[in-house]
Formats: sequence, structure tokens, C-alpha cells
Amino acid sequence: MQSYHTPSEEQAAKLMQGDPDAPLAALNLFWFNERAQYQPDDPEYGTPAAEVSGLEAYAAYAAEAGEKISALGGHVAFSVAVDQVMIGPDNLNCDTAAIMVFPTRRAFMQMMTAPEFQASSRHRKAALANHVMLHLDGTPFVTTSEEAAQDD
Repeated sequence: MQSYHTPSEEQAAKLMQGDPDAPLAALNLFWFNERAQYQPDDPEYGTPAAEVSGLEAYAAYAAEAGEKISALGGHVAFSVAVDQVMIGPDNLNCDTAAIMVFPTRRAFMQMMTAPEFQASSRHRKAALANHVMLHLDGTPFVTTSEEAAQDD
């Protein structure tokens, strides 16, 4: 399987064509590097901070990016280890699956273009051997979150 870390130009263009006010959920499939792969332009490169596992580098990303996601009204609905591929090609046997939810497509785009988010993404890129993201209709997730908040 080809390795991915960022959307193609075509994928980014399609994202911008969607309804900016529609809720958005993103199913993420993560394959972690055994050791983080920081690049020469990253401040961690060549320092003891770069001597971490992919999972540890991803935790640094989640801590930094999580604040931006929350500020835009987004949240992680769940993040779990993948047990197995039950139906489909074996090369989809990733380490973790997660769903992130955003109240609007606009909020997701704001996150993707924010300089502080882009700076945090170095940890994600160092952490992951591969990353597949599928955008989903976020309506069921937003509705469920709103109902849960009303029950509290």
C-alpha cells in the first residue's frame, strides 16, 4: 500500500466544494512507525526528543492539536486499537482507528489551515507510517453529541 500523510490537490479541492456548514466526521486509520521519523526541518530532529516511538510522537501531536480541535468545536468521538481486518484486503490492518467530529466542514478547514495546527502536524507525520482519512456525514455524530449534552 502506498504511504499517505497529506491530502492530494484533488482531495483538498473536493473538500472545499462541499457545504461549509455541514457537520463533518473523519474516520482515520493509523499505521504507526516503530520509531518516530522526524525530518531535518523539525526542531526535534537529531535531539533526544526525536528518540521516541511513533505512538509517543502521536501523543505529542494529539496534545497540541487537541486544543485547536476543541477550540473549533471538534472532538474525538473514539480512538481504539484495531483488532483485525474482517472483510477486505489485509493491507488495511492498521494499528488504530479514530473518528474526529467537527460541527462544520468550515471548522475542519480552519483547523487544517491554522499555522499552529500545521506546526503540530510534524509530530503526526513523524509518528505515522501511513494515514488514511475518510470523510463521513457528521450529522449522526453531532446529533448524538448534542443529545448527550442535553441529558447531562
